[in-house]
Amino acid sequence: MKRTLAMLLTLLMLLSLAACGGQKEPAKTEEPAKTEEPAKTEEPAPAAWAPSGNIDFVCPYSAGGGSDVCARTIATVMKDGGYCDANIVVQNQSGASGQVGTSYVYGKKGDNQCLMTYAPGQLGGAIANNTECQWDAVTQICILAFEEQTLGVRSGTFETLDELIEYSKANPGKVVVGGTSIGNEDHVCALKLNSVCGADITYVTYDSAGDIMTALLGGHIDAGVFNPSESTAQVNAGEVKTLCSFSADNINHIPGFEDVPTAKSLGYDIDFRMFRGIAGPPEMSEEAVAYWVDVFSKVAEDPAWTEDYLAAKGLIPAFMYGDELNTFLQDQYDTYYAVQKELGIIK
Repeated sequence: MKRTLAMLLTLLMLLSLAACGGQKEPAKTEEPAKTEEPAKTEEPAPAAWAPSGNIDFVCPYSAGGGSDVCARTIATVMKDGGYCDANIVVQNQSGASGQVGTSYVYGKKGDNQCLMTYAPGQLGGAIANNTECQWDAVTQICILAFEEQTLGVRSGTFETLDELIEYSKANPGKVVVGGTSIGNEDHVCALKLNSVCGADITYVTYDSAGDIMTALLGGHIDAGVFNPSESTAQVNAGEVKTLCSFSADNINHIPGFEDVPTAKSLGYDIDFRMFRGIAGPPEMSEEAVAYWVDVFSKVAEDPAWTEDYLAAKGLIPAFMYGDELNTFLQDQYDTYYAVQKELGIIK
């Protein structure tokens, strides 16, 4: 009996302990692990800019001149090459030796869809006329080529540069030479004939090389300063004779100009050529400038540009943009400023 009672008591104790052991303490809730703050992602890069609608492509000179031919060639290459999906509309804003068109573009501040051809006439004209449209007041995009300068006369008038110079000495001021601007590359070349060659010529201005050619063939002027591309047709037709080129490098590789001497080879210390570039209004966006640089880099390599335009018309291939372009144009500014001061164009 005692043994049975003891066994019952033992059994009850075991059940009691089992019950206590089965009672789990409330689980300690751990503090939630601290998660790191989400990494701050960089602001997304601005979407690549692309034009839409129409591109206002301004040529600051009249139809038919070198800048006009250049602008229309560029527009065609961009379209045919598929480099720009927008519609490119070339318009001539001539007058005041390129300053009317340049001022028009200058007034389109922040317009990413406005472009213009840019040549030394605009840079030099701005210096000569002390305008607000200096080279660094607009957005410079690139340079696409260099081009030579020549002196052309009506066939049957002067046979050599020396003959023209001697005639001008004997008839002071009566030999009239046409160009497109005051203080531009044409003017500098013409005045070099006076300051370096000892000639005594009178310089007059027209809106474009086409107007100069019309005046020359009409007998209203005695000579004109032309790029080879501006006089090739008349030279090959026998209507115009080229007396010299102004760069130290000869242009004998250009059809029709095989026998043209350089002024330097004739004993005159002249070495001068021009550039052809593209610019836009002030404050174009960085994205737009990058877009246009890319487009024109493709134009610069297209055979329709390199062969059908540059090689055919005797231009020198080039592609320059960014810091290199700005350094070059500052040097051009300094050169034109010094030349204009030396020649008395500015005080």
